[in-house]
Amino acid sequence: MTTATVPPLTAPTNRRRQFLAAAAGLTTVLVTGCSTEDAPAPAARRTVQTDKGPVEVPAAAQRVVCADFYGAFAVVDLGMIPIAASGSGYADTGARYAPKLKGVTLIGDFTEPNPEKVAAAGPDLILRTIDTGRALYEQLSAIAPTVVISFQKLTLPEVAVRCGEVLGRKEQADALLTQYRQACAEIKARYAETLARHTFTFAQAASDASFWTLGKAWTDTQVLVDCGVQLAKPSATQPKATQEYSLERIDVLKDSSVLLIPAAPDGTSPAADNQPLTGSAVWKTLPAVRAGHVYPVVSGASSLGNALELVERLDTVLAELTKS
Repeated sequence: MTTATVPPLTAPTNRRRQFLAAAAGLTTVLVTGCSTEDAPAPAARRTVQTDKGPVEVPAAAQRVVCADFYGAFAVVDLGMIPIAASGSGYADTGARYAPKLKGVTLIGDFTEPNPEKVAAAGPDLILRTIDTGRALYEQLSAIAPTVVISFQKLTLPEVAVRCGEVLGRKEQADALLTQYRQACAEIKARYAETLARHTFTFAQAASDASFWTLGKAWTDTQVLVDCGVQLAKPSATQPKATQEYSLERIDVLKDSSVLLIPAAPDGTSPAADNQPLTGSAVWKTLPAVRAGHVYPVVSGASSLGNALELVERLDTVLAELTKS
């Protein structure tokens, strides 16, 4: 099975893209009991499989800390709000997530949580969604059950399934997965003719002097392919998630009849940090640009909710292409 590549954490305007769901909105129930002296019994627990081996977790976690940036979106997808998370910029994560995450307690930078702040939050479960060294894992595990599930090794459907297992929210994860598959199938059917006559490339600035084409291993590109999009060369054949080119090589995009670029947090206007690519004189000579077939889209999907945002935006893009 093809695995996803988690987008890198870079400039603030990229944060929304990286870890781009209708939340189930169901409350979590903590299973408890009473002793013969009417004192609360320990919460029910179960064992889940993690990248670090089996870990005993609450049967239904209530106070989840996301010990990096990515997991917060997957948690919201399943109808929960983390009590704390690493990183910042949650107020700029778009309409699906910002209302729920903009006030989340911050407990460290994007990839390195502060164990003291984690402990102060009082979690009953710590979720870590990137590769984690032994020292940090042991620090976090001393605070609360710590589950490491590296999204870097998973597809977006697998992310939903694994998080559902960990949080005791399998039904919500299954419902989200069904929603995603149905949405992709509807796009394929509704725009079959349009999809057949166009090829697409998702491109974005990598620096002031270079840009990336996003290949099949990139999470956003996987969503496009699930919707029936045909990739143009070189994206269609590149083995890596990203292939970097100097701006002098913009002509490699000439075979694409549609160009997708990262959007700002509103999901429809161009991201400002893509200007080195889209402001180039050569960019303006590309066939897709001359035809007006350049579309900003949400990007950086790290969860199925993020993926659904991209599917919704693709629906609009294909509707416009169908009319052109």
